Amino acid sequence: MARKKINETTRQKVIKAHANGQSMRKIANELSIGLASVHRIVKEKEPQKGQKKVAKKEVNIERKKRIQELEKRIAELEKKITNLGVKKR
Repeated sequence: MARKKINETTRQKVIKAHANGQSMRKIANELSIGLASVHRIVKEKEPQKGQKKVAKKEVNIERKKRIQELEKRIAELEKKITNLGVKKR
């Protein structure tokens, strides 16, 4: 038996609901589609195993850059605080 085509609107609703933390079973019940269909749609939208590693590396690089920026900003603010203390005395 051929499976029923699921339109793009329903697919987007599945992805959005799943991203919001809703269970696959609840999504399937609310949209009146099979649990296997929900699982397949979610799985299709997830990156492949090799792509996850690349995405993870990119996130780590961005995180390190952000940490460096924040550390630099903290150092600048500490310097300002020290200078304020010197001026008051």
